Amino acid sequence: MSRRIQTGAIAAEAAGAAPSKADDYLGRLVKYIPSEVVALYLAGTGVIPASDRLMGWIFFGVCLVGNPVYMTFATRDPAGGKRSLSLQVILASLAFPLWAFASGPPFDQFSWYASHRYVASLLLMIATLAFGAIEPKPGS
Repeated sequence: MSRRIQTGAIAAEAAGAAPSKADDYLGRLVKYIPSEVVALYLAGTGVIPASDRLMGWIFFGVCLVGNPVYMTFATRDPAGGKRSLSLQVILASLAFPLWAFASGPPFDQFSWYASHRYVASLLLMIATLAFGAIEPKPGS
């Protein structure tokens, strides 16, 4: 499965194939989640000692900056040579900090976080469901 959202107007013209089927809500929802970067972040925060707060923030920053770079390359259309979908890169870049915020470190060092962690989870759920409803323009 490609990381690129299929808009329905993408044709494999060189191969003479019919246009690909557009991703439905669930397909878009899954592809807007930067799962590879979230997995990297969870693994990294699992090995960084809780006492090393600075390293936690540095790792968060690296993942935050690296996420749009990774998504730009991962969502390019290898068959058609089309560039990545800007909307998909933007939404995945907005999704990552929400996933990181809901996971805990390094945000759990703040006293208000422990008593309001549910807010992070609610924001993540609302944004994830809303993002899946956003459809890129056909042919983009």
